[in-house]
Amino acid sequence: MKTKGAFCFSLCMALIGFALGCSADAKHGIVTGTVTLDGQPLKSGTIRFDSTDGQAAAADASIADGRFSAKVPPGDKRVSITAPKVVGKKKMYDTPDSPVIDVTEESLPARYNAQTTLTLNVEPSDQQPTFELKSDK
Repeated sequence: MKTKGAFCFSLCMALIGFALGCSADAKHGIVTGTVTLDGQPLKSGTIRFDSTDGQAAAADASIADGRFSAKVPPGDKRVSITAPKVVGKKKMYDTPDSPVIDVTEESLPARYNAQTTLTLNVEPSDQQPTFELKSDK
């Protein structure tokens, strides 16, 4: 009799876990896409999805070889893309034995990050957008 009770308990717990897992995923969209700069995949960077109404949490993902994947709450999003590049080095402190750190600056135009004009309506399903960026050249 104990075996039947343990089985029923395990089955109930598994079903509850499955239901909770499904409901959590139903509240997000999986956004898997590409980012190009002047027709070439963006080597590395970060993409961020901010809700336009401020009601949902932000989501971000790393970009590698032009590809990214993020779990994003549904709704209208403001999309910002950054791709810092190393332009030099500097000492962390003004001491002779100070470690040296990279000095970076943004390589993309502000219209893609600080003053972004990019948007996306995220659905609670899979999406595969392409962001085709142009440099200021």
